[in-house]
Amino acid sequence: MSQSQPLISEREITWFWEDMDAEVRGTLTPAQRVAIENAVKKTSSYGDPADLRLHFGGYFVRILAGKERRNPERLKQDRKNNPIFSGKNAAVIAVFWIMTLLSTLYIGAFALNIIGGYLLR
Repeated sequence: MSQSQPLISEREITWFWEDMDAEVRGTLTPAQRVAIENAVKKTSSYGDPADLRLHFGGYFVRILAGKERRNPERLKQDRKNNPIFSGKNAAVIAVFWIMTLLSTLYIGAFALNIIGGYLLR
């Protein structure tokens, strides 16, 4: 757990109480307030996804990684609206596969060099 996480929870709790109607807020018992604050803390404990942003001149690559929390219908619609294999993604996919191939060849050559050196002893 990062040090900023408790601050995020407190900020979210503050926003929650500020957004709630004062009349409704006044009807809550202390036990209800604690239960609501615990629920807000629990939802904020999921944390934000990892967000990697690489900038190359006028271009950028952004990679988000984290737990999927969208419902199945929203995922289905997102896959329909943003297919992986589309014209706009072709260059990125090509660069990814070329980098993967080159990395594999490099690692393979490195491993063969180590194994070859070991066998020649």
